[in-house]
Amino acid sequence: MNSAPIPPALGAPITDEEQFHNAYRVFHMAVAIAAPPEEEQCAAMGSYNVAWELRDDVSAGQYLLGRGYLSTLQEEWVAALVEAVKLVPTSALPAGTGLAPNIEAMSHASWQPVRVLAAEVLRQLAPFTAANARYLGLPQNAA
Repeated sequence: MNSAPIPPALGAPITDEEQFHNAYRVFHMAVAIAAPPEEEQCAAMGSYNVAWELRDDVSAGQYLLGRGYLSTLQEEWVAALVEAVKLVPTSALPAGTGLAPNIEAMSHASWQPVRVLAAEVLRQLAPFTAANARYLGLPQNAA
């Protein structure tokens, strides 16, 4: 007898909790990319529209707020990071491929506070990130 879990039916709606955990994982990955220096950010994103992609993915953290899964303090950190990334001017978000233009974009001074804040958000969210990895059945080193 096979004891493997039965996958949900195709097209079956996912629960709010499942949706939250999936969205949180994408947000967490974006924050983890937003924290290191620009060279590492570009490498992680394949040097393709790094500034635009990071801004969009980190901004999506706003959809995690007020849902009851994060603590008030954790939500405050997420909100602060979302606001910080919104302060990156559009002029600092050139689209393009290749390392040089993406390093230049990510070297804009407006990204420095985002990096610092992203590192702290990772620290503040670490307990929930571990719970998220457990919920999604990911290895604990994914937390």
